Amino acid sequence: GDLVDSWLDQLPEKQRRVLERRYGLGGAEISTLEEVAADLNLTRERVRQIQIEALDQLRRVIKRGGVTRESLL
Repeated sequence: GDLVDSWLDQLPEKQRRVLERRYGLGGAEISTLEEVAADLNLTRERVRQIQIEALDQLRRVIKRGGVTRESLL
């Protein structure tokens, strides 16, 4: 909950919104690439790229925060 929210807060808005929608985070419904693309007025392919960039960015944020896999489980 709170930990994930604090990580997402460190992402650019578009990346955060894509991840929230794709994974049902932050109270969002889980959405398909098509649904997210339509809502954000982007192509499905662009949403897919943003999702990949956002996950890479999220990994960096988590690493920087010194959070290990063990502390997540």
